[in-house]
Amino acid sequence: MAFGYPQMSFIGYPIPIPCRGHSGFGLRTAVDRDAPVVLEHYLRLSPDDRRMRFCATMGPAALERHVERIGSRGGVVLLAFDGPLFKAPFLRPGAVRAVAELVGTGREMELGISVDSGLRRRGIGTELVETAAHLLAPRGVRTIRAYTLPGNRSFLAVARHCGATVEVGPDEVEVCFEVSALRRSYLRRRAGNAFRLGR
Repeated sequence: MAFGYPQMSFIGYPIPIPCRGHSGFGLRTAVDRDAPVVLEHYLRLSPDDRRMRFCATMGPAALERHVERIGSRGGVVLLAFDGPLFKAPFLRPGAVRAVAELVGTGREMELGISVDSGLRRRGIGTELVETAAHLLAPRGVRTIRAYTLPGNRSFLAVARHCGATVEVGPDEVEVCFEVSALRRSYLRRRAGNAFRLGR
């Protein structure tokens, strides 16, 4: 299932160009068969970026174990793809450029997010977090919590842009997002996209 109408093509980075024929850069939920392409994304991250994402050192073997059954562990996993979102004649989905994993039960979920280094500060992380909130709100989730390292400037910029509470400690940063606020932002963005496309 695809989210983030309209699908946007990032052909000609960094400017997103609507492109119906390309089917665009967009989001969808992960399924188990996505494990190899998610692994490729994580392996492209630098060692420092992996530490920022996982708050731990993660080698190839640990990452391979991490992505097993990625689509059926519960929670929500969102993937941002470049290129067509689904296979069709002469069309093949591009690489996974960003991943947002949300796990937990009850009213709170924990977020882990990563974006390819060349695509940061372009709104992709914000779109992932807002879309995740839109999917989680009907489940009764009220809070999304995340932990990272103090040097993760890109994610902290996303957190502040989204109005999250940020508590900086000497070794770790705790970020708390309000799902209702994120969902409102998601709906405003969807409405704005639909209006611009319809003009």
